[in-house]
Amino acid sequence: MKKITVALLTLVLLCTLVVPALAAPTKNAFENVVMNGNEDEFGYLANTAGRDRQGKTICYMEANGCGYGAMGDAVQFKNVDFGKNGAKEMTISFSYGGEKTTTVAVMVDDQESAPVATFAITNTGGWDKKAAKEFTTPIKVPGGVHDIFVEFTNEESGSFSYIRFAEADAPAAGAPATTKPATAPATADVAAIASVAAVLTSAAGFVALRKR
Repeated sequence: MKKITVALLTLVLLCTLVVPALAAPTKNAFENVVMNGNEDEFGYLANTAGRDRQGKTICYMEANGCGYGAMGDAVQFKNVDFGKNGAKEMTISFSYGGEKTTTVAVMVDDQESAPVATFAITNTGGWDKKAAKEFTTPIKVPGGVHDIFVEFTNEESGSFSYIRFAEADAPAAGAPATTKPATAPATADVAAIASVAAVLTSAAGFVALRKR
């Protein structure tokens, strides 16, 4: 019985070490962050007003990136790593086949926060990735890992399939870094703390068994 208990404790120890490694990885902000249908990496957030496009709500579409976007809909790019210096420019690959100008806003970490950048985009020649063009605008994003929200802000629509950022210049000698101090443990930190606690608990149980 004691051998079975020790084996189970060993298995718990292995699980607590392996599970954090399987957590959703961060994405490099300075390479194309290409959208997909994985909910752990991207969120497709329908507006609270119930607007839809052709009777459908925003979703991932292989040929478009995001599809059926309506005013107030957003895409959440999760766990984007901006390194130590943060970003100074943002590029979006956007396709739009409408006659009027479509607009989107960009928020950091909280969709309800003030936009840090906006785009105004005219017809690119179509709605799918084949017609997409890259658009770039200045932006200020602090260093660290952040979620990026891109929200449709008028009655027009469009599709986008990836975003990319240009790294901000390193601060001059003696200047403070752009990374904001954390006000609460990040998700990865919480997972790490929980894992350490589990390891310590399991180790304590193991020691207790050895003393019997």
